[in-house]
Amino acid sequence: MKQVTEKFNMSLQEVEEHYRLSSENYDVDSGESHLAYYRDKHPVNYQVLLDSV
Repeated sequence: MKQVTEKFNMSLQEVEEHYRLSSENYDVDSGESHLAYYRDKHPVNYQVLLDSV
């Protein structure tokens, strides 16, 4: 499995944009939500989104 390196000091706006752009790599037919996909692939960014709610 390929390890993904994430930028750690992203602003909420940067994370929101990254989330939006990541949908291009998301397969709708996979049976999982894009949010679940994002949580698994980008946990640091997901936490930033979660903390902003």
